[in-house]
Amino acid sequence: MMNLQERLSEAEHAYHQIQTGTMAVSIQKGDRRVEYNRANVHELRAYIDDLKSQLGITNVRRRRPAGVGF
Repeated sequence: MMNLQERLSEAEHAYHQIQTGTMAVSIQKGDRRVEYNRANVHELRAYIDDLKSQLGITNVRRRRPAGVGF
């Protein structure tokens, strides 16, 4: 059985594949295989965020400073 870090690596690799054009990917999630594609990539992203949370990795996404227009 894979540990959390191995599952995170597999999930991030699958996410990268989908983002770069692979139509569908399959990963091991517990005792079953789960298939992800462009239509449900948000579920894969949520799974990655959950694994990061379990590992104590904070998910900080920085944004550009907001501009002011006149």
